[in-house]
Amino acid sequence: MNDMSIVEMFYSRSEQAVDAAAKIYGERLRRLAMSFLGSEQDAEECLNDVYMKAWRSIPPNKPDDLFGYLARLTRCTAFDMIDKRSAVKRSAQLVELSSELEECIADPAEDMSGSELAELMDSFLGSLKPYKRRIFVLRYFYGYHIAEISQQTGFSESKINTVLSRTRKALREYLKGKGVDV
Repeated sequence: MNDMSIVEMFYSRSEQAVDAAAKIYGERLRRLAMSFLGSEQDAEECLNDVYMKAWRSIPPNKPDDLFGYLARLTRCTAFDMIDKRSAVKRSAQLVELSSELEECIADPAEDMSGSELAELMDSFLGSLKPYKRRIFVLRYFYGYHIAEISQQTGFSESKINTVLSRTRKALREYLKGKGVDV
């Protein structure tokens, strides 16, 4: 079963759409939720909310990349859960990731739409060597800690930090070259 057939099930309001999406992407989405929430119970609650949001938003949305769509819903839902859990005290992980990327990505609401920024990010990531792209995605898309990335890639933590620092700098220069105010 592919993404388009699952999206078509959502469009026809088939309850099997959620089951199919969960069967194919559930474990990856759970891991993503866990990376932000740190609790199996919270991750499970997050995924239940994600599937409900997908049910409500497809249609009218018709994502070409269903995993990307569900992953975005998962990240946003996890962030909302963290905000609700502690309005004053933000998750140290989110603050750390946000501050790392602040140096190279302006608030897209000010300069461009989120989809325009996403296209630029896709283009930039496509230009990276595969190991650098993997490190960047593990850190900023999946929210892995440096130690986890080190275990996943076999590189030392200092190499991971160096690659991330240089990649953020390259991203900043890339966005400047595309006329984005960073």
